[in-house]
Amino acid sequence: MKKTFFLLILFTAIASIAADPFELPRNTTVINRDDSGKTWAFNGVLDATLPATKKLLKESILKKGFRFQHEIPVDEKGEKQVLLSFIKGKETLIVMIWSEDGKKTYFSYGMAK
Repeated sequence: MKKTFFLLILFTAIASIAADPFELPRNTTVINRDDSGKTWAFNGVLDATLPATKKLLKESILKKGFRFQHEIPVDEKGEKQVLLSFIKGKETLIVMIWSEDGKKTYFSYGMAK
C-alpha cells in the first residue's frame, strides 16, 4: 500500500513537471517538445488564422492564472508574426505566433524563470 501510494505521487510529480503550463487548444498538432531550456519548449501548429490562434492561446493561458503583459508585432502590422508575454509569479511565458499562408498558424512557447 505504501509503495503504491509513493509510486502514484512520483508519477504525478513527473507528469506535472512535463505538463504544458496551459491547456493546448484542441486540434493542436505537436511539432516538437524540448525541455533543454536552450530553445522553445514547444512548437505546434493549428489549422486556424493568426487572430483566431492568438485568441485561443490567450484565453487558455489566462485561465491558468497568467496575466497578459505585452503584445509585440514582429512584422510591420503584426499580421504575420507576433510575440506575446504573460506573467505568473516569478515566471514569464513567451509565446511566438506566426502564419505563412493565413490558413495554418504556428506557435512556440518558452518559460523564463
